[in-house]
Amino acid sequence: MKIIKWKIGDIPPPIEEQLAVAIGNFDGIHQGHVKLLNECKLKAKESNLAFGVVTFDPHPRDFFNPKNPSFKLLDSEEKEILLSKVGVEFLLIIEFNEKLKNCNAEKFLSQILKQNFNIVKMFAGSNFKFGKNREGSIENTKSFAKSIGLEVISINLKQTNFISEKESEIISSQKIRMLIQNGQLKLANDLLGRHWCITGTVEKGKQQGREIGFPTANLSLKNFLKPPLGVYVSKLKIISSQNHEISNVWLPSISNIGTRPTVSGNSINLETHIIDLKNNAETNLYGKRIKVELIEFLRPEKKFNSLSELQKQIEVDTKRAFEFHK
Repeated sequence: MKIIKWKIGDIPPPIEEQLAVAIGNFDGIHQGHVKLLNECKLKAKESNLAFGVVTFDPHPRDFFNPKNPSFKLLDSEEKEILLSKVGVEFLLIIEFNEKLKNCNAEKFLSQILKQNFNIVKMFAGSNFKFGKNREGSIENTKSFAKSIGLEVISINLKQTNFISEKESEIISSQKIRMLIQNGQLKLANDLLGRHWCITGTVEKGKQQGREIGFPTANLSLKNFLKPPLGVYVSKLKIISSQNHEISNVWLPSISNIGTRPTVSGNSINLETHIIDLKNNAETNLYGKRIKVELIEFLRPEKKFNSLSELQKQIEVDTKRAFEFHK
C-alpha cells in the first residue's frame, strides 16, 4: 500500500494510475466502513482502476474541537494496517487545516481529487458531507462532478438491529463509542467486527506492578476513547516496527484501565499483565509497539487500603482471567 500525506499548497505526487477511492474519516474501520471499502474495491477492479482511500488528519472533530474529550477508536498506524488488509493500494491522507476547512465542495472535487490525485470515481456513505460548511453531498454534486470527469457514488451504509433489537440503525463510529463508554463492550465488538483494541509504544512506569509480582506493559491512552475504568480480560500482540507486521501470536493477558488510585496515580493509563499459561520466560516489552484487545470487563477500578490488599485482589482477577483464557 502506497501512503501519500498531502496538504493544500504541496506539490501533488505523481500518480499515473486512475483511482477509484472511498472517502471518509474511517475512525474504527467498523463493519459499515468495511462494506463501503469492499464495494469500492469491487467497482475499481471492474473498471480497471486502482483502489484508494482518501482520509483526513487530524480528524475534523479534533480540528474544530481541540479541547473536547478524546474519542479515537484506533490510532493512525492501526488504521493503516487495517486498510492494507482490506486491499487498499493508495492511502491518501489529507491534512485538515484552515485552508481545507474553507475549500468549497466544487474546488475540493475538481482541484484536489481530480487534478491532484487522478481520481475518476469517488465512493462515500450516503450521509457523507464535505466542503466549506459541509455544503457538499453526493447527491448535490453529481452533476458538477460528471462535468469534470469524476463520478461520485453513494453507498448505503450497513445497518444492524443489534442495538435497539426493534428497528435497524446505521452502524457508525459514534454509536460504537457510545456503546464502549456505556460498558457494552461485546455489542461494540460485534459492530466493529473484531475486538476493540488499544495500541501504542510501551512506556517505562514506576514498576510497582513488578514489586508485587505482576509486571505490566504500560500504555498512555492519549487520544483514545476512555472506556469504563476497571479490569478487563485482554490479549496482547507485539507489532513489528517494520512494515507493520505482527511479530508474534496472541498472548493471554489481563488489563487495568484507570488512574491507579491505590498508589496515588493521576492520568488514565492502560496496564497489561501477560498471563504466563506455560511458565515461559518473561517478555521484555519496553519501547515496543503492542496491540491490546479488550475482551471482557471483570470489575470496576477500586482504591485499596494497602498494596497487600491490592495484590490479593490482583491474584483473584488474574485467576479469573486465567480460567477464561484456558
